Amino acid sequence: MAKWVEMKSDLEAAQPADGEASADALASAIGNRAENLFATRQLECAEAVLVVLNRALNGGLSEETAIRLSSGLCEGIGGSGCTCGALSGCAVALGLFLGRRSPGFGNGRQVKSATACLHDAFRQRFGATCCRVLTQSKKTGPAVHFRRCAARTGWTARAAAAAILKLRPELAETADWAYLRRLDSVMSGRLRRLRGVVSDPPGS
Repeated sequence: MAKWVEMKSDLEAAQPADGEASADALASAIGNRAENLFATRQLECAEAVLVVLNRALNGGLSEETAIRLSSGLCEGIGGSGCTCGALSGCAVALGLFLGRRSPGFGNGRQVKSATACLHDAFRQRFGATCCRVLTQSKKTGPAVHFRRCAARTGWTARAAAAAILKLRPELAETADWAYLRRLDSVMSGRLRRLRGVVSDPPGS
């Protein structure tokens, strides 16, 4: 619990008084919020990254839709142990913000390039993209495994946010900082799960 209090203080300090957050600070806040939602067991990996990126950068999806779209990707695509759910969820988020808007050849280069770069950076940092390989840490105990998955969720959301903001910097101007600054404790996360609520409505 103390960790999330400390992270919240860091986030508040990172947000400039005039509200014009730097892309780095915003990407970091997005990563922290995604990790927090996973660590407090409100959302799984793929769900956490898509929900946070969509909400923080005003992607236009309802929270329910974001969860539905990403829920089958968790635990390596439906628990099969294939591609890491956090990485898959971020690929969907990159499509949401950078994907092509119409049929045709050659107009999807931007999102493909960004997704490939994210994939390669993830593999370089963690040594693999396969959930089955990444979760071999289960042998060290469920607590260690869970913390590592939470950290990967946060890192991947942060990297995806940085890629999106590099290509669409205008999104930072309307970022939902009030949402990002609220990091839940384990207890508040448990209460939200019982209520079936992950976040407050926009503007609340």
